[in-house]
Amino acid sequence: MFGNPILHPLNVILILNCFIFFLQYFANQQLVFRFGLTPDFVLSGAVWQIFTYGFLHEVGLLPLHLFFNMYGMYMLGNHIIPIIGKTKFTILYFVSQVGAGIFVVLSAYLNVVLGGQVPLLESMTSQTIGASGAIFGLLALFGIFYPNAELLLFIIPVKAKNAVWAALLIGFLISQFGNGSISSTCHLGGALTALLVIKLFPKHFLPSTIPYLPGLEWESPKQKETNFQSKAKQVPVEDLFQDQKKSNESILKQIELKKDTSSVINYLQPLQVENANICPPSTYNTEDPICLRCEWLPNCALRKAKA
Repeated sequence: MFGNPILHPLNVILILNCFIFFLQYFANQQLVFRFGLTPDFVLSGAVWQIFTYGFLHEVGLLPLHLFFNMYGMYMLGNHIIPIIGKTKFTILYFVSQVGAGIFVVLSAYLNVVLGGQVPLLESMTSQTIGASGAIFGLLALFGIFYPNAELLLFIIPVKAKNAVWAALLIGFLISQFGNGSISSTCHLGGALTALLVIKLFPKHFLPSTIPYLPGLEWESPKQKETNFQSKAKQVPVEDLFQDQKKSNESILKQIELKKDTSSVINYLQPLQVENANICPPSTYNTEDPICLRCEWLPNCALRKAKA
């Protein structure tokens, strides 16, 4: 489904959210009442709500709430999983979801302590549903991996490193001056939770190398100049992938020398990259410069050989 196995984390999260959304048509108010996040209920013992709220979405004529959250999850996940793997992605997603829920409850409790009239904080009876807390956790991580990537928030182009804060501002303005009901507290909690996890476990979530993201070769990083240092010479983008390109060209030559399919398969099997999120079969092209620079080319070549 969407180029991934059915049990891939992206598809499991998507199917689970869609299934629960379908159930909401038959028991909407009961599910939201019991499993949506209400701070007063959580502090009275319904602690499961800080997790279950993330699977519920607003039911309307069009499932826009569900669609935008799942679109964001899939779009960001497709870039994050090749970097940190499926297991860490799943952990970060659900930890951000729970962290956002806890943040909402703490915000409501703080509001009570301060008199209950602080508009920026949640109320004890406010009800929060949706996966956006987890999505904001993914958005925060994506901004660290690809800070100069350009994202469209509604129709506004924003650098990924600023996307969380721009989205929070837009959501706050909509909730204050529009008809939308958006929990900026939940969004902020999801982003801060992800940043905290990354800060506590940098070795697990901040690898030394980040896969190439198509389009970023047009970004020219700003080099700082001082009176004592000249501007650093920029290395051509192609040079960064010469080693990988040469390796892939060598592999392709070896494939051409093989006399039968079984020999090709036996040659490629030890070269497979684990947890590779390879492209759909139709995009495999050994003359494409992007394919030639991709470390997952042996995986695609093996799939083609077995076809």
